[in-house]
Amino acid sequence: MAASAANFADEYLRSWIEPDPERRRDLITSMWAPDGRLTVSSPAMVVEGVDRIVDHVASLYDALKDLDFVYDQQIESGDALLLRWSMSTPAGELVKRGVNIVFRNAQGRVSRVHMFMGVD
Repeated sequence: MAASAANFADEYLRSWIEPDPERRRDLITSMWAPDGRLTVSSPAMVVEGVDRIVDHVASLYDALKDLDFVYDQQIESGDALLLRWSMSTPAGELVKRGVNIVFRNAQGRVSRVHMFMGVD
């Protein structure tokens, strides 16, 4: 993998929380393979293709923009990166925790992500 796990994780998180829609789109399209696939556990859904992923992230950003997101844990193994995240209020109250398993292709771009919601 081209970027270190920590640097990649920082950039990946930024692609979800960037407030400027055009900058967010640029981040996502530069990180994801054009045929990338995002699978979400709850609600059960599959989002395929970078344009649909951009739209999905935009809708989530609009709904969750007042919350803070951090990665609590990062584990890299081969082409996979586990990112456990927490979402909290500005006062620090935990709202939800989840895990993303991110797979990157030989060029270092995201080929697929499995997002598990409601993780303790």
